[in-house]
Amino acid sequence: MGSAAQVQNPSSTSEDDRDLVVRARDGDDDAFGKIVRTYQRRVYGVAFRMTRRHEVADDIVQDTFIRAHRSLDRFELGRPLAPWLMRIAVNLSINYLNGPTKREQSMYTEDRPDGPWEPQVHEDASREAIESNPVRSLMSAEFARALGKALEKLSPEHRAVFTLKVDEGMPYAEIATTLGISRGTVMSRLFRARGKLKNLLEDYL
Repeated sequence: MGSAAQVQNPSSTSEDDRDLVVRARDGDDDAFGKIVRTYQRRVYGVAFRMTRRHEVADDIVQDTFIRAHRSLDRFELGRPLAPWLMRIAVNLSINYLNGPTKREQSMYTEDRPDGPWEPQVHEDASREAIESNPVRSLMSAEFARALGKALEKLSPEHRAVFTLKVDEGMPYAEIATTLGISRGTVMSRLFRARGKLKNLLEDYL
C-alpha cells in the first residue's frame, strides 16, 4: 500500500498545478507557496548539478520562482508546470556558466546532494560498510570526484541535456520542450555528452 501511495497520476498532478496557477494569478500567495514547496528541491537539484556551487544554486532557485511569479499570466494553462520551471532554471544556470562570474578554478564540491552518479561516501556510508569494503568505498569517492570534474568540461548546453536525462529521468520529448530544442538535438547533445564523459573517465570504466 505504501508504494502505491507514492505513485503520482500525471493528469491529476497537472490539474493540481493548473488550479494552483489560477489561484496564484488571482493573488493567492498560499497557492504560489505550494508551487514553490512542490518544485523547489527539484529546481535546486538541476541548478546545483549545472553550476556545481551551492550558493549559486540557491540564488537560481530564488530567481527562478521570482521570474515564474512575474510570468504566471503568460503561462499556458493545461501545459505541465515542471518543464516550464526547469527551463527557467536551466537558462539561468547556462547564463551563469557563460557569464563573467564563471570561475576558472574547479567548481566541484565534496558537499553535494545525493545523485545517481554521485555516491556520497565520507558522510553517508556507515563505518561498518567502509571497514567491510574499504577499497570499494575509496573507489566510489574517487570516481565521484572524477565524474564531477569531468562534467565541468561539458559545455553548458551538453551539461543541461545530460542533467535532465540522467538526473531528472526526463524523456527526450520533455527535455526538448524544456530546453526549446528539437528531439533530435536532444539526442545528439546527449550522445556527445556521454561520448566526452566516456573519454574523460576512461581510466575508471
